[in-house]
Amino acid sequence: MEELQPMLDSLGRLKESWPGAKWEWDGRFSVVSSSFAADKQTEARASAVHALTRGWTAKDIEAAPESLRELVNRTGGLRGGQRLLAGTHDTLFGLWWPWGNGEMITLRIGLVGAEPTQQLRTLFGV
Repeated sequence: MEELQPMLDSLGRLKESWPGAKWEWDGRFSVVSSSFAADKQTEARASAVHALTRGWTAKDIEAAPESLRELVNRTGGLRGGQRLLAGTHDTLFGLWWPWGNGEMITLRIGLVGAEPTQQLRTLFGV
């Protein structure tokens, strides 16, 4: 658990500064998720960078680590405007998915391998 603490701390900072809706559990992908209005995108990106410091789009996804590319494939790939985000280690990921109407965006945060999923759920209160 000790090696997870820096990651959990960074996720705590993300949660504290998050401008979006309440966090929920998304069982389809075993992630926490929250949506926000597209006009809050600048604030949401500033919050997300506390824990998710790297990112890729459909144009440069081949540069992402293999485990994260596999995750993207399992979740349907990346479409225009969508981003794969990751922490300093490849375990932590974020899926930045704008809605089709352009008015909302959802950020999903999860852990590849899902071993510490309960700590993630506890931290986000879901």
